[in-house]
Amino acid sequence: MYIYERKIRRAVREIVETSILAMFVFSVLYISIQNYQVEGSSMAPNINQGDCVIANKAAYWKIPEPRLGNFSENNTSALKNRYLFGDPDTGDVIVFTYPEDPNRHFIKRIIATEGDSIHINDGVVFLNSVLLEEPYLDPALIDSSNWGPNVVGIGEYFVLGDNRRASNDSRDWGTLSRKHIIGKYLGRYPSSVCSISPMTQETYDK
Repeated sequence: MYIYERKIRRAVREIVETSILAMFVFSVLYISIQNYQVEGSSMAPNINQGDCVIANKAAYWKIPEPRLGNFSENNTSALKNRYLFGDPDTGDVIVFTYPEDPNRHFIKRIIATEGDSIHINDGVVFLNSVLLEEPYLDPALIDSSNWGPNVVGIGEYFVLGDNRRASNDSRDWGTLSRKHIIGKYLGRYPSSVCSISPMTQETYDK
């Protein structure tokens, strides 16, 4: 009888420990991962209409900012490394709240970060006066738009869709404030297994 009771207690303890571990893992995933279903073609050919994407919200977890005291806005060194795992960088694909409607979510690629000079001439992007290599683009989806030159402000990002012909992005509504960033794109998976959590991605009509 004593051995039987010990086995029961051990089994109960294992069930409780497993349940606690499962709850912990679920909680971590819940606060760090979010899935969306894409509507629109502004990130084609890399992300297409109906694709389901995963955003890693932990990638850009912010470090609490100290009071800057006498630091000026131009002292960018005091504003670096604001994120636990590194700042958003050029080339990152990010999910963010649309600045003109916080109830909508967009997915775009960061082209320039704070302090960068950005210039678009007939669809060709120059970053700090140097031609930006963009191997992820489909030449057929590049337009003849012009923008700038302008310098990206502190705490701001210039974002574009990969489908330059059909993207509502920084060319239309300006740079993106870091406060709008939700997470970093991790990958995509079939729409057949995507739970209902839609992300609206507007198509920009010429």
